[in-house]
Amino acid sequence: MDAGTILGFIFGYFAAIAGIFLLYVPDIVMLLVLLVVAGVLQLLLLPFALLIRRLRRRQQTDTDASWLLDR
Repeated sequence: MDAGTILGFIFGYFAAIAGIFLLYVPDIVMLLVLLVVAGVLQLLLLPFALLIRRLRRRQQTDTDASWLLDR
């Protein structure tokens, strides 16, 4: 094995790594886009979630089961 063969193997490995990376670039980009869209959607729905929590708290404080303990 001479230096040319070893250098060829090294470039071949780098070419294989680059090819595999390029093969999965669309999946990586799609995953990142989905994460950003999910984050933006959560930020847009945050006021509604806070409103629903506030409304639930008001309804739960009205229910009082202390009358069950009276004799």
